[in-house]
Amino acid sequence: MEAGAALVNTIINAGIDTAFTVPGESFLAVLECLRSNQNRIRLVSVRQEGGGSLAAHGYAQVNRKPAAVFVSRGPGATNASIGIHAAHQDSIPMVMFLGQVRSHMRGRESFQEIDPKTTFDSMTKAVLEPTTPEEMVKMARQAVELSQSGRPGPVVVVMPRDFGEAVIEGDIESQPFVREPILTNSENLEQFTLALSNSARPLILAGELARGETARNLLIDLSNKIGAPVLSAYRCQDIIDNNHIAYAGHLEINPVDYQNQLFENSDFIIVLGSRLDGITSREETLIPAEKKWAHIHPDSEILERFSASIQLQSDASVLLFEILKQLKTRSDDNFLWRSKAHDNYIKFSTPGAYPVEGLVDLSVVASTARELLPSDAIVLTDGGSYARWVHRFFRYDASLTQGGTASGAMGAGVPGAIGAALASNDDRIIVAFAGDGGFMMNGQELSTAVREQIPIKIIVCDNNVHGSILKGQIDKYG
Repeated sequence: MEAGAALVNTIINAGIDTAFTVPGESFLAVLECLRSNQNRIRLVSVRQEGGGSLAAHGYAQVNRKPAAVFVSRGPGATNASIGIHAAHQDSIPMVMFLGQVRSHMRGRESFQEIDPKTTFDSMTKAVLEPTTPEEMVKMARQAVELSQSGRPGPVVVVMPRDFGEAVIEGDIESQPFVREPILTNSENLEQFTLALSNSARPLILAGELARGETARNLLIDLSNKIGAPVLSAYRCQDIIDNNHIAYAGHLEINPVDYQNQLFENSDFIIVLGSRLDGITSREETLIPAEKKWAHIHPDSEILERFSASIQLQSDASVLLFEILKQLKTRSDDNFLWRSKAHDNYIKFSTPGAYPVEGLVDLSVVASTARELLPSDAIVLTDGGSYARWVHRFFRYDASLTQGGTASGAMGAGVPGAIGAALASNDDRIIVAFAGDGGFMMNGQELSTAVREQIPIKIIVCDNNVHGSILKGQIDKYG
């Protein structure tokens, strides 16, 4: 069997069923095996590699498992880097296979050659470079596992052109990958449970690794036991139903007074599954230094960035399941803190409280979209200042229905919608909001959607400017 064919069979066996590519001559053996396995893995040929990686981002954001991206050498790989970067910042699993020059030409600035490790090391969990065709196949399996282990993220596997066409012997891994859950030790659990029990005004901030149906149900159970309001990290608004009395809003780019007061008045803050990105943490000024708080995250490196009172290296769902068995439900008096926070969110997210300039009121557009769309519709936002209107006025009901990038990558909307549609694999409605700038960056992927018969809807918010940049320029220079 050619190593390229063995690689394809390996990732299929590991659980990958969707791949995106701009075909390249540096991985012809892989392409041929993908063609002959159309009944086992869907291959989508996109118009540009950045569209492919952003589609893989949208795919994994919905179903929490990686898609594969196949690209060729320098131009293809660097085009795809924007989606790799977005996946890294969103803790989203992805595996990119990079067709490279022949092995004997490595490091000689050969045609279209790049140094993959130098290029991608800072935005991936690993860059795997094999020295033999057999090792390349093993690294394919390793990449699928690594992309989903611990803190999920993107992994790059290098495929020298001559390796793919080499004939290899031996069996390949045939079992699907099953991720092992992570749970902190019992001593940390006891410390955390005690702090929760003793707090009068607990506050929960839930992020990207607290998304999903299981975590959502457990998070609501926790809030119902201790009376804690639940805030969502940046672009994680679907952590719980936004109409649930526990929901207290979304930490956006612009600070909100009632949310600031929640952090000031809370006596114990629980950060659950968030890496505390720059927008969510307001450049790490969100939590006052004197506050007692706990940080729950599966990656020790993320925990070490901060000085939380209690650090728990754990998956969100696993930890919630354990502590719920130990906590007692509080009296009704403790729930006034939560209901007031939700009331403030409802007021903040209701259109009509401010003057609108121009002919289009995006608050009405967003709230009307919510009224018209079913609760399980997947709604994405591209990069741009228009998205703040959607974030504020569109209330997410169901789990894993929000798409977009925490990195704010312009051009993510159209390909992200394609990926989300493939991941949902049903009749759900997929809608992407995009600014005119972001739409034009990857609007050509609409032709991919048409060719692949993927029904997506795009709402273009056209203000004929790069709005975020213009506002900043006016604020600073007039």
